[in-house]
Amino acid sequence: MKMLEGVRVLEVADGLTDFGGRILAELGADVVTVVVDENRDHARQLAWHHGKTGLSADDPEAIRNLSRDADIVLDGQRKGDRFDLASAVSGSDKVIYVRVAPFSVHGPYADKPATDLTLFALSGLAHVTGEPSQPPLRFPGEQVYALTGIQAATAALLALQARRRTGKGQNIDVSAFQSATLSNYREAIMYEWTGRIGRRMGNMLVRGKSGVRQIWPCKDGYVTWSMIDNPSMMRAVVAVMNECGAAGELLSIDWDNTLVADTPQETIERWQGVVERFFADHTREELGKWSLERGWGLSVVYGPEEVRESEHLRERGLFVDISDETTGETKRLPGPLFQTPANATPSRNFSAPIPSASFKRWSA
Repeated sequence: MKMLEGVRVLEVADGLTDFGGRILAELGADVVTVVVDENRDHARQLAWHHGKTGLSADDPEAIRNLSRDADIVLDGQRKGDRFDLASAVSGSDKVIYVRVAPFSVHGPYADKPATDLTLFALSGLAHVTGEPSQPPLRFPGEQVYALTGIQAATAALLALQARRRTGKGQNIDVSAFQSATLSNYREAIMYEWTGRIGRRMGNMLVRGKSGVRQIWPCKDGYVTWSMIDNPSMMRAVVAVMNECGAAGELLSIDWDNTLVADTPQETIERWQGVVERFFADHTREELGKWSLERGWGLSVVYGPEEVRESEHLRERGLFVDISDETTGETKRLPGPLFQTPANATPSRNFSAPIPSASFKRWSA
């Protein structure tokens, strides 16, 4: 049995709730989605709406009726309030109503238009992404919409847990702007407490007085690892380097009594040069295996196609084959959030929105 089996979710999707509804569907909820985005992104439709049941938006009263029978309503309407779902569920003390908007409904930006790109920029994520001497960069995909969907699903799950204890639903407001800002690693908290505004550091993780590299080239690609204040990790890396005759001066360092964050930058650069030469002589597979066996904290960087074809992820059942009824093609997309023997997920079809008459099973 899946975690949310028997839970009914009505989602009005306009970008902000789409991924949240997708999470709830993967957890076993019966999710009905009404897509109201006038400029529907087909890739988003396919990736974030498979596993849901589509409902056409041409019968507002039918949608209002469904909201009253739902356990959770994810309301992502941005252009007006065509369905007036807040009023529809106001008489119920059981429904969990999650209103998701670009900005706080009580803030100075309330009702202002927004896109994933503008929210990304306003949140400060673009300000700290990229090289210091270059323009800001945007993450691939619609990251702010995804982050907002995660917060919407999290809020719904917390409210569902509270309802199981109290018997009462809740009204919840989720701001996409706030969701993105609070995901901005430490920048928002740093500004709140110190007034300091962060800046783009490129391939540099700043700790204390100095910065350390994060992405490293190796013999056949890239890996991610940083020289941080973790003595056991540093000893493990240096031990393997020594076995390969490549540890150099790193072998003589007392890592238990060395604070990397307070080490002069020129010294760190010299140490990193030793690591760089070692990584360049070895493949991702070699480095990744050493990391797993010896506790390096290193991760291999894979490209999109390598991720799709990963034997490890295939065995975990992460990807499912989705039939795209618009093009007739089959796409391999992320499926279950986690797998147990009881919730193995078969291939699915992504269906176009269907008439509301098909939803008699929701009737009292």
